Amino acid sequence: MKKTYFFVMVLVGLSAFLLFGLTVQGAPVKFISIATGGTGGTYYVIGGGMGKLIEKYVPGVKVSVESTAASTENCRLVASKRVKFAIVMPDSAYFAYNGGREFGDKKYPNIRGVMAGHTSTMHFIVRTKSGIKSLADLRGKKVALAAPGSPSAFIAEAALEAYGLTKKDYKPTLLTYAEQANALRDDTIDMACIFAGVPAAAALDISSTHDVTFLGVGKEEIRKVTEKHPYWTAGVIKAGTYKGQTVDIPTFNSPAMLITSDDMDEETVYAVAKAILEHTPELKAVHPQGGEWDLADAAEGVAIPFHPGAAKYLMEKGILKK
Repeated sequence: MKKTYFFVMVLVGLSAFLLFGLTVQGAPVKFISIATGGTGGTYYVIGGGMGKLIEKYVPGVKVSVESTAASTENCRLVASKRVKFAIVMPDSAYFAYNGGREFGDKKYPNIRGVMAGHTSTMHFIVRTKSGIKSLADLRGKKVALAAPGSPSAFIAEAALEAYGLTKKDYKPTLLTYAEQANALRDDTIDMACIFAGVPAAAALDISSTHDVTFLGVGKEEIRKVTEKHPYWTAGVIKAGTYKGQTVDIPTFNSPAMLITSDDMDEETVYAVAKAILEHTPELKAVHPQGGEWDLADAAEGVAIPFHPGAAKYLMEKGILKK
């Protein structure tokens, strides 16, 4: 009997301990999840860094970071409330909200923007000996658009369209970035389209062994593309980034963004935005591109409505107009 009583008291004590462990100063702990990307990718690493910042600076919150198939899946996960936050490409968020492209007739009007972050940059690369000076010169040429449905393919197609070229006017081929570098080296393609953080490994690869030219995009063509596609922004590859690149190259950027759903409480979203954007150096210590999750660019490329909690914080900081 005494043993039974002792056992019951242990269970009661353990339950009390667990209950206390799930509270902070009497308040229940709030669990939130962040959907990212593959475990070997930037999204997963940065998402993990965000989780640490949130747990450190937002009292009473515990964070789990989930590996996923990235943007398209992440939009659906947030919309269906299976995760609280997710890192996505801004064009995926735009089409998830409005319908179209990879989402077809399906719309997810309950997703909301929190902030923009690190950018991927489009590299248009040709062999210097080819004599190609502009995207307008690609008529009849072989152009590597990367994987089907990838952001690289969409941006490359839009840029060429701004120069009056449809897919019927050039020869598109689908190659990974590493394959593009090799194909350019072997002269089996005329232009590589590499959409990645700067410096991009594949661009470093080909530019270190061969004479290549990085093609810039004209101001008018950038205006046409960004007006039609507000989730992409003007960007630049700074001179000296790659061997032989002596001038700045105007091109396109596409920032990653953090999203949530419209039913997330305003206080939590405000606190999450504050924790990340006021501790950028700590996120940079986790991954170099974490330094791009900064206040100055927090609204860049966000083409869906902001969550009220995020909007409140960004308006207080003068990033969004009241």
